[in-house]
Formats: sequence, structure tokens, C-alpha cells
Amino acid sequence: MAGRHKLLRLLRQYSPSILAVDNIFELAKDRKELIDFMARLPGHTKLVQVTGGDKPESLVRIAGRYGLSFDRLDPNAESLTCARLAGLGVGAEVSAFEERTVIKVSRGRSPGKGGWSQNRYRRKVHGAVREKAREIEQMLKEQSASGGIEYVMDCTEAFGGCSKCEFTVEAPRKSLHVHSGRHGDVQVSVSEIERDSIAFIPLARRGHTIVGIDPGTTTAVAVLSLSGELIWLHSSRTESLSDLIDDIAEKGKPLIIASDVYPTPNAVEKIRRAFNAVLGSPSVLLTSRDKTGLAEGFEYANSHERDALAAAVSVFRKHRNKFEQIRKKVPPGIDAEDIIASVIRGESVESAVESVAGRATAQDVKPVPEPPKESAGDETAKLRETLHRQAEQIESMRGYIDELRSEIQEKKSTIARLESHISHIKKGIYRELRHDQELRHREKEIAHIRKELKGSQERAANLALRIERLKSIRRLEVSGKGVPVKIVATFTKESIQRTIEQYGIKKGDVVLLEDASGGGGGTAGLLASLGVRAVVITGEMSHAAEETLFREGVPVFGRDELHVQSADDFAVANPDDLGRALERWRRLYEERKKAAKEEWLETLIAEYRSERAKGKI
Repeated sequence: MAGRHKLLRLLRQYSPSILAVDNIFELAKDRKELIDFMARLPGHTKLVQVTGGDKPESLVRIAGRYGLSFDRLDPNAESLTCARLAGLGVGAEVSAFEERTVIKVSRGRSPGKGGWSQNRYRRKVHGAVREKAREIEQMLKEQSASGGIEYVMDCTEAFGGCSKCEFTVEAPRKSLHVHSGRHGDVQVSVSEIERDSIAFIPLARRGHTIVGIDPGTTTAVAVLSLSGELIWLHSSRTESLSDLIDDIAEKGKPLIIASDVYPTPNAVEKIRRAFNAVLGSPSVLLTSRDKTGLAEGFEYANSHERDALAAAVSVFRKHRNKFEQIRKKVPPGIDAEDIIASVIRGESVESAVESVAGRATAQDVKPVPEPPKESAGDETAKLRETLHRQAEQIESMRGYIDELRSEIQEKKSTIARLESHISHIKKGIYRELRHDQELRHREKEIAHIRKELKGSQERAANLALRIERLKSIRRLEVSGKGVPVKIVATFTKESIQRTIEQYGIKKGDVVLLEDASGGGGGTAGLLASLGVRAVVITGEMSHAAEETLFREGVPVFGRDELHVQSADDFAVANPDDLGRALERWRRLYEERKKAAKEEWLETLIAEYRSERAKGKI
């Protein structure tokens, strides 16, 4: 016998999944005490009433239904029967709380009246409350992104932060990674919301599962049934290993723990040992394309969940045919999943069936009352009649067995033929898939090459056009019918450089500036350094640029002055007009040089006279 406090201590020590009772009010005298007891249970431990929910039956009747017998006067036998029934999925889970949790973050101590440092201390405490609330909010956001948890946050602002924050989360307490406790100046309280009345939820039998795990900074878990159905898919950055093990245990009994890499990571090995499960890994190294293909048909949120899915699905497909063969061999009345689990762990099918059937038979054996004694003659007659009847039954059964053996042999031949046919079809489909995949890859390459070819052809056409234009310019130069003029779009260094790259500007060329504004002395100096023969402008040129060109001996003419004819990127000037314009410019240039020299001499004489008048000379 154990008191309530000792029972709670044992529950925390051994962390069972289920606490099974035949009557919940054996644990508490009223509803209030029961709710207090359930609030102190470990988060992953369920309270189960094996006799049912709102309309309970007697424990003896339910035990008899499942072939179990026990001494009603022995409490240990009664508790063992409750545990066995709960393990078989019998009974109803007791639910005293809603699927909602309240998390309260508040000050761990009161600021008090204080002194000179009161405000600083209050700001420190309130700031700590706000930081802790933000930390919890971040955890909830991550869980919300991966598991669809909804929550509402309500904070009371205070000097330097918050005096308290309250989260109402639409999820049971056991699914959250937040725990009650004190954290320096902050205290956190996590509590569930009571139901108006206690609810009983029928237990669902926990089946065997295949678990795929992708460990790392973000850990992802995929849980499949032995039929290949996705039971649970989850990823988290904050969940601890122990919480993850609890979550996996809730979804079923892990038979195979799989990873998508080899060798098996440490974290996966720890989880495997926790369940004493079989280690499963893909037979070949999975590429990203393989993983995407394996996870096709399932919805996943990120690459980690995809990898976990791929590991589980790969192992399931590896064992699928074996599972189906075992299910066909299992006789009625025996759970096929238990046989599959035994076979995966190394037993033969026959041995596993005998083991499970033996346990069931042992449970079904009950004491039979001794029949009343009869006379020897009557007993002998009855025995002879029984022997005759049994001999007939044996003969009939032998014939039936021969028929079954013949049928089994036929089915084996059919299965072998069909398996061979399926294998042939699979190979053909695989070849077609590889062929289609190769075709798609080649089509992508061809499209890429065509795109590059089109670009090259366009560049070649542009270059051919440039060459033709340059030839036209050269022919004009050679024939003397016109003077080619190189066009510069704007009076900037960039535009000049562009024309040099496209058509070339050499010594003795005539350059046309379509927009002469904008350039200064530096740009004019660049033109002069190229040794151009003359510059033709459209519009006005800055004084500084014009002076620089004049000083460098480069003539500047207006477009109308030379009657320049242009088409597209080409322009032509009349040689006679250009010659006359150059002659006029040279005369002007000489006159300005002469005037400048005279001005210089006059200035020099004036300075000399000034110095002499001052008596310095």
C-alpha cells in the first residue's frame, strides 16, 4: 500500500505513461482533491480509469472479457490487472483540464518602499519581467510555426518594463516547453484551466511505429504507422531530448528508429536506446533529390522535416513486403503488429505466433469445477463415443489440412509468379523514369545552349553591322568625296570612351558633339589629347572647354557652319567646306596669338616702367 505523497514520488521517479485505477475516487475523496492530485502528476503521465467513463463496469467483468483473472481480495493482483488492461488500451483517460494553458510571468519580489535606489531597482525588476516574457513569447512563436499553437499575450506596462505578463495558450500544458519556477527577480507560473466537469476520453490503442529523426540545431521527427500512414511530423529548435522522447512515446510504440545518414548520430542512438527499438537506416546514401522523392505526397514545413520523413519512408518501403507477408500468415484473433514487432527483433513468424498465442491461452485458462463421479460403465461408453467422434474429426481435419497445403502451394506459385512480374514491371518503370529524367535534363541543356547561341548570333550581327559602317567610313576617306565625322552623343568622358570603343577616334579625325553642353576643361583636354583635327558642336559649349580646345590648337565649328549631314550613327562633312573653315580658323588663331603676344609685351613694358618709376631699377 502507498499513500498519495509516496505515489507521487514514485510517479516522478519512474515516469510512467499511464497511472491505471479502477475508480478515480480511490485517489481522492472529492473533485477538488482529485484536481489537486492531477495537477501534480508528471506532464506525460495519464490517469486512466480502466472500468470506463461515465458508465463504469465492474473490474471483474472487464478482466474476464479480456481473459484475465485475479484475486479480488489481493490489492496487488487488482492493481496489476488494472495495469494490464490499460496496456491493452482498455478504459478511459480522465481529463480535468481543458486544452488551454495559462502562463503568468510576474515579479519574483516586491520593490518595497526603498530609498535612493528604489527607481533603479524597480526598473531592473520590471525589465527582467519583460525579458522573460519575450523569451517565452519567442518559444511560443517557434512552436506556433511548427505545430500551429495559438496564444494571446496580455502585458501590464510598468516603469522600465512590465510588472506582469499573462499568456493564454490554446494547447495542453504537456505540449509546451515552459515550466514553473523562479528566475532571479522573476517568477513563472504555468497552470492548466479546469473543466466545468471531469471528462472521460476513451483510450486509443498505441500501435507500433517507425520513427525518422533528423537531429541538429533544428531537430525534426516523423512518425509513421506500420501501414505507412503519417501519424506525426514535427520540428523544433528548443525542445529537449527528454521532451522529444515523451512526445514520440505518446504517438505509439517505436519499433524502428531511423536516420537519413550513416553512421547514426549520437542523439538518434540515445532515442533508440530509450525505446529499445531496432536501428534502421537507408541502404544507400540519400541525395537531396532522393529525399524529395521519398517525401512526395506528404506536407512538410522545412528541409529538416523532409529529411526525417525520407528516413522513415525509406525504412518503411524496405520492410513493406515483409509486413504484408506476415499479416497474411497471422491467424485470426492475434494482433499482426505484435507479430511484426517480434519478427523485426529477430524471431521467426511461427515462433512469434506461438509466443503470442501461448500468452493468450495462458490468460484464458480458468479453473474448471470437478464433475460429479459416474459409474464405470457409463464413463467407458462415453469415452468410446468421444474417441470415435474425435477419430472422425481427426480424419476430416487431415483431409482439410491436405487441401490447405495444396492451396498454399498453388498460392506460393502464384505469388512467386506475380512477384517476378512485379519486379519486371518495376525495372521497366525505373528505366522509363530514368529515361524521362535524362530527357528533361537534356532538354534543359538544349534550351540553355539555344539561349547562348541566340545571344552569340545577336552579338555577331551587331559586330558585322559595325564592320560595314566602319568600311563605309573608310571608303569615304579614301575616295575624298566626304570627310567622315565620328559622332559623340554627349560631351562627357564616358560618351567619348564609348565612341572610341565602338568606332575608334584617331589622330586627324573630325568629331561631332551632338550635345556640347556639360563638358568642362578636363573633357576638352581628353578630346585634344586624341589629336582630333576639328570638333563640330550642336548647341553651346562652355567657355572653359572652348578655351582649352583653342589653346591646344583644336578648331571648334558649329554644325550649320560645315553643313554636316548625318544618318543613324554616321555623319559626313563636305571636304571643301571643311577646308575653308579650317583656313578661316587658322587666320583667326594666328590673329589671336599675335594679339595675345602684343598684350603680353605691353604688360611687360608697363611693369618695367612702373618699377623704374619707383626707383627699383
